[in-house]
Amino acid sequence: MSFRRSLALAAVLLLPLAVSAAGLFPDVGDNHPFKREIESLAKAGVVKGNPDGKFYPDRSVNRAEFLKMLYVATNRTPNAVSSSCFTDVEHGSWYESYVCDAASKKNGFVQGYSDGKFRPSSPVSRTEALKMTFTVFGLNAPDINSDDQDIINFVDVSVSAWYSKYIRAAYTIGILPIATQGGAHFYPDQELLRGEAAAYIWNGMYPKTTSSSSSSSSSSSSSSSVSSSASSAMSSSSSSAAPVSKNVSFPFSDTSLFSGKQSTSYMFELKAAKTNISVTVQTTGYYPSDVSCRLYLLNASGFSDEYYLGVQNESSCSLVVNARPGKYQLQLQPTVADVPYTVTAKSGATDGNDGFIDALNVGDMVPRTATLDTGDLYDWYTFTMNKKLTATVDVTAQEKIACIIYTPADVDQYGFTGPECGKPYDFVPGVKYTIGVGRGMGVSPIKKLTYTLKWQ
Repeated sequence: MSFRRSLALAAVLLLPLAVSAAGLFPDVGDNHPFKREIESLAKAGVVKGNPDGKFYPDRSVNRAEFLKMLYVATNRTPNAVSSSCFTDVEHGSWYESYVCDAASKKNGFVQGYSDGKFRPSSPVSRTEALKMTFTVFGLNAPDINSDDQDIINFVDVSVSAWYSKYIRAAYTIGILPIATQGGAHFYPDQELLRGEAAAYIWNGMYPKTTSSSSSSSSSSSSSSSVSSSASSAMSSSSSSAAPVSKNVSFPFSDTSLFSGKQSTSYMFELKAAKTNISVTVQTTGYYPSDVSCRLYLLNASGFSDEYYLGVQNESSCSLVVNARPGKYQLQLQPTVADVPYTVTAKSGATDGNDGFIDALNVGDMVPRTATLDTGDLYDWYTFTMNKKLTATVDVTAQEKIACIIYTPADVDQYGFTGPECGKPYDFVPGVKYTIGVGRGMGVSPIKKLTYTLKWQ
């Protein structure tokens, strides 16, 4: 195969995938060892197959191809170059900017060979690919010495080899092992195959632990580090995936992926008399997912009578809440398995009526017309019936509107059937009910929404 033709194969990595009804590559069957990694990368938008719809998982990957895949996986955009950085890097080629940006003094992801060449069309070896994965992802690979010889258990890997520290670190953070690399030999110079490349990159995107320099997991100075109490989604299939729970300190941000279609929860405690909370969740990838978000104030039993439903809009979900002190659970759930997402929870501006703690009393039950302004997601109200009465709480608006009636925990809800907006209900006298009125699914948070709250 010619040099130009072999490099041209990398260009198809990002071409639109001819997706079958099941969204699978026809040459990556259910029993393929890297089916999960390949399809997960496709969902994340890193790979999209060849023009014929196939992935060709058993073909080797050249050095330029693998480098570009790493750049896409880390959302890096290479800087333009005025001249080639290596004697064998063709000026104006599709790969030139990736190679030269990676070799720049600023980044130093790759160094090339002693003869001044990069050899972009040469198959990348297993160990070269490991080093590229660590450097582009910003993962830490500590140096090792002769005292660590027992850690390197491959008969063909010396502790003094330049790549031994990357092999050791890869096993530490979960990039290795992968399905085809086991036994007494590592075969460090063996060509990396496309399926194996997918496993390297996917495991590198979501390692077990990350260094503080990792660009994929670093957070702002005000954000806490996020530690998962559940295993990585890579360790289980979608059908056996378990919910994930992470302990954090507010404010926080996290970039991760869902375990199958299971929920991910963030547990944190608020101690201030009132905390303004703004939550934004966004799913990403080639197959973005609808995602729901809910914030629960947990009581001593671990249950919740005070909770907030997020406003869903395509592949995002938002919450704006004024929260009282207590222990909280932010629960996220996708509709597509294993989809990547980013969540940010921080202090945000509110209009003064964004939670149970701010709810306006409307005891007179006179119809109220109000407007949710730009960025305002929900308004809150309370009312109390003076006598037993069957009534209907209703909300009307020109756009889709959400309405929820909350009942205190100590009230018998007649066989667990609580009040609903738009339906008659026998309200208990003397009990304070809370109403949340907000934007319905798909209603833009930047659009003003006028509504009328009334009793019948």
